[in-house]
Amino acid sequence: MHPMSRGSRITLMAHSTIALLVTLSISVALSELLIKDNVWHSWKEFHSKKYASDDEESLRYTIWNENMKTITKHNADPNSKFTLQMNHLGDMDEKCKYNASSVGVDDTGFVDVKHGNEDALKSAVATVGPVSVAIDAAHTSFKHYKDGVYDEPDCSSVNLDHAVLVVGYGTTADEKDYWLVKNSWGNGWGMDGYIMMSRNKDNQCGIATNASYPLV
Repeated sequence: MHPMSRGSRITLMAHSTIALLVTLSISVALSELLIKDNVWHSWKEFHSKKYASDDEESLRYTIWNENMKTITKHNADPNSKFTLQMNHLGDMDEKCKYNASSVGVDDTGFVDVKHGNEDALKSAVATVGPVSVAIDAAHTSFKHYKDGVYDEPDCSSVNLDHAVLVVGYGTTADEKDYWLVKNSWGNGWGMDGYIMMSRNKDNQCGIATNASYPLV
């Protein structure tokens, strides 16, 4: 048996090294896919996402994945002056399925409710109907709300990060004033998608800071 030539040994070592690198690359890629898949399922569960079919979920995942890439790229830029996070709209894109023939009402403008005034907000809800407001929804207590009147003393009235709809107001049997608010996180969150937020508590969570309703 002839001993293996130096050239043959180098060639085999090169092939072995390449094979190892390819294997490592595949392992890293699979690990990244697994992590991303876990993030996707956690995001769906947190926001109570349900899809009509596997095809619909596949489409939403593709959009979510592209949005995640955009967020990751932005946050990795050292020149970025702010950070982005994935919210409940992460599986949606900018496309609008607008059909002029199906328009039921025209929006001709909007009216701002007096800044920070809960009495003015109450009047608007009573006379006009649902009012769009911005609130501080950054607290864990809000994300995991189940029922009862939501009372978060640490809520900010100026640092607002979420839009919701005030559809009514009232007072509980134990005399707690509240706003009845419709969220956009699906029926699996809160009380079938609604929350009772504290009313007459110094504009808690900024409920009346930026309130407005449309002119139709």
